[in-house]
Amino acid sequence: MNANGFHEHELVSRKVKVGQEWLTRVFPIIGGRLRILHENNDSLSIQTEIIRLDNDFAAVKAAVESKKGKFNGTGTASVQRDAKLADSLVELAETRAIARALRFGGIGVEYTGAEEVSHVPAGEPEQERNGHKDRKPVFAEGNGNSRREAQAPSGAATETGSKPQPFGNGNGRATAAQVRALFALSRKANYQEADIGEMLARFEVSRFEDLSRESASQLIGHLQTRVAA
Repeated sequence: MNANGFHEHELVSRKVKVGQEWLTRVFPIIGGRLRILHENNDSLSIQTEIIRLDNDFAAVKAAVESKKGKFNGTGTASVQRDAKLADSLVELAETRAIARALRFGGIGVEYTGAEEVSHVPAGEPEQERNGHKDRKPVFAEGNGNSRREAQAPSGAATETGSKPQPFGNGNGRATAAQVRALFALSRKANYQEADIGEMLARFEVSRFEDLSRESASQLIGHLQTRVAA
């Protein structure tokens, strides 16, 4: 354990550019901050709220209350910045928000959270690592909606014969992040299964996954209003 209370396995190293030089810096993972929070507080509260959610961007506000007081933090995530976690933008934004709130609350105040620099390479600098290689697109091309198409297992038949169907939320359907947000907001609004079914029936679908992205955005806005009321 180091002087700041973090265990060695709760710290990761990243290369960051300071001026014209790449230096190694240490960042704690959120698990370390949460462990310290729980060990030092008999009573605590962590609450989060989605404050913005688009197809390629999420912003979450977190409020952490401990014996020291109440501390807020905001975290964001985007497809452009977090391409490897493009299907988990809400979760990543929430993690960053909690990490910042914990930092403001005095846990590892001198450390930026590891999750906030997840786009920084763990080894050598990105420009040196890539060399002269051409940049590749974040998503595979070919289906016109910036989403990868799932490949059917070898020898497996698909619903339309030999052509694989887009996985999950293709064809302009709600993104995975939108679906997760809808489930989370429905729970916060205390919606029961019948309430959700009635709400979805207006869009002539029976599942969040079958909504269009535009319809999903409308429902998210509606539910956020209900939760905030």
